[in-house]
Amino acid sequence: MSSEWNVNVHNMCVHIDFTLWNSHKPHVSSFVHALTDEMIEKASHNHLIQNMMNEIMQSKCNDASKQQAYMAYLSLEYGISQIFHQYAGGLGILAGDHLKSASDLCIPIIGVGLLYREGSPHQHIDESGAQQDYWTMLKGDLPISLIKDNEGNPATITVDFPEGIAHVQLHEICIGAVRLILLDTYHEKNVIHPILQSITNRLYFGDRAHRLRQEILIGIGGIKALHALGYEYSYLHVNEGHCAFAITQRIHMHMKQFDLSFHESLQQLSSSMLFTTHTPVDAGNEVFSQDLIKKLCIQHRQDLGLSESEFLRLGSAYTPDDVFSLSAMAITLAGSSNAVSTLHGSTAGNMWKHLEAMKQYNGKSMASITNGIHVPSWVGPEIAAMLDKHIGRTWRTHSHDEHVWQGVQNIPRSHIRASHEKQKISMIEYLQTRMSAHVEEVLTNMNAQTFTIGYARRFASYKRALLLFSDERRLQSIINDSAFPVKIIVAGKAHPDDTEAKEVIKKIHGHIKALHLQSSIFVLEDYDIALAKAMVQGCDLWLNTPRRPMEACGTSGMKAAVNGCLHCSISDGWWDEGYASNRGFMIPDVHEALDYHEQDIKEAEALYDLLERFVLPLYAGTITNNELSWEDMMANSIAELGPRFSSARMVHEYNQRYYSLILNQ
Repeated sequence: MSSEWNVNVHNMCVHIDFTLWNSHKPHVSSFVHALTDEMIEKASHNHLIQNMMNEIMQSKCNDASKQQAYMAYLSLEYGISQIFHQYAGGLGILAGDHLKSASDLCIPIIGVGLLYREGSPHQHIDESGAQQDYWTMLKGDLPISLIKDNEGNPATITVDFPEGIAHVQLHEICIGAVRLILLDTYHEKNVIHPILQSITNRLYFGDRAHRLRQEILIGIGGIKALHALGYEYSYLHVNEGHCAFAITQRIHMHMKQFDLSFHESLQQLSSSMLFTTHTPVDAGNEVFSQDLIKKLCIQHRQDLGLSESEFLRLGSAYTPDDVFSLSAMAITLAGSSNAVSTLHGSTAGNMWKHLEAMKQYNGKSMASITNGIHVPSWVGPEIAAMLDKHIGRTWRTHSHDEHVWQGVQNIPRSHIRASHEKQKISMIEYLQTRMSAHVEEVLTNMNAQTFTIGYARRFASYKRALLLFSDERRLQSIINDSAFPVKIIVAGKAHPDDTEAKEVIKKIHGHIKALHLQSSIFVLEDYDIALAKAMVQGCDLWLNTPRRPMEACGTSGMKAAVNGCLHCSISDGWWDEGYASNRGFMIPDVHEALDYHEQDIKEAEALYDLLERFVLPLYAGTITNNELSWEDMMANSIAELGPRFSSARMVHEYNQRYYSLILNQ
């Protein structure tokens, strides 16, 4: 999978067949599957291609020789590639970028997840704006391998459930030099237990019992898989509460190995376990009824040697005490917990401070490590080529090094604008492949001079997608009275069970129709990695309107910023620490509002004022920002935000503050 961001692999593909590569890039695996026997035969006799192949393979061998899996990273979803649809949103993309940067930095991590036969839902939006969800089966040509034992048989583990024993087969996918182990319950021995066989059917779909089975599988099964494959890991990193049972399973295996009690094992292991929370609101934390926990976790509780009340107390976080919180259990047991932005650290710390009063937090504080993006995966080809030419290629592997980016300030502003405009044209061409006939016709009127605003993220009430439509007259005026064309592209999915979020999509369609702005604002369906890349690489302004402080971090704006697409947001999540007036725009947030309705009205007015009086005139060149042009701000955005909000910086920070401390003991 590292081939998708490896420029040397891309260059080799160009030499093998330029036309075929252009139709498949950056998906190397699909390009390879499309090669004909004649193409392969021709390439095998080409000395230049063979030399390029040898250099790539030698590099992979050198990376692999440095790796020893000492840190286990568990996540319920991973967003790695467009062809690997095993993610629902930012959490999965973040997990994928985490592993990619670990590979780039040669930090020995092994990832663990589930392999969903139907992945996460796709989205169709009908003419009324209603979201319709559908799933597709996993493709058979993915770069995934079934792990075999020494005798050539599929490697398997078992996990106990009240319904029976689930037989789990193990797959692997290589993300550079990092291995990702994926658990799969579609095993022939599970046919007699359809409930167990279907555990890994779909991501985030099914009733609460189904979800709990998935989380038991990733936690308990994930740790069992690592032991079955012989991995000696010294540190456990749990990404969100979904994987919290990995902590208790690790404790259980330590108890068995050293004949210790639960609390003795916890005392020895606690300092080598980290829990990362990604939500600043109670509703985002994974909770289950105590009755369901008692039913499905009975065997695990007994393995831990805990009474029913002792086990339930691990996940006790609320009053009345009738639910079991996986996040509370993870915070209670892990030696360290962290939030994913500085502001989120404060919010999450307040959210969970009652655990200390309950004597379950043991005086531990909520730290913060701000999320980041895998820069080589998200920078567009024209901006990347510009960076290679002017500052060298070191940014691809050391994107967290601020010194590497200093040369961006010396790049002629005309080159930055030209590179971005080429990406905008590429975005328009790509969008034409994703549009209905009507919208495709609209896109023919777009060009490099069209000012394009992007708004793309998961639809949820706190993200306030409707804020832009609060005053229809002003929005209409901003678009229709502009001296140059203005287009707004909206994309995002609602969770299949979130009827409120689905209603937001319908309302957006209604506003567009009522304003007769179908030629200026359009909603794209089935938001995914490919669409996200096109938008962050080609839009001019990236809009974000969350209700502060409900955005834990947010990373789409980081992806836009490193492409010279300026970020415009409420001071929330990463933008609370990333904003500076020389590289983006801040929508003033209203603290003194009486209620949400008043807050929305005032913050919408502030957004309209910002667009009318500052953003659009600055883009047009009729004003400056303290003598800075739009292109100057693009350069600052790339140079300053690229290294600071890269996942290389993030993973390096995790390594320095947590992973390496255990390794060096």
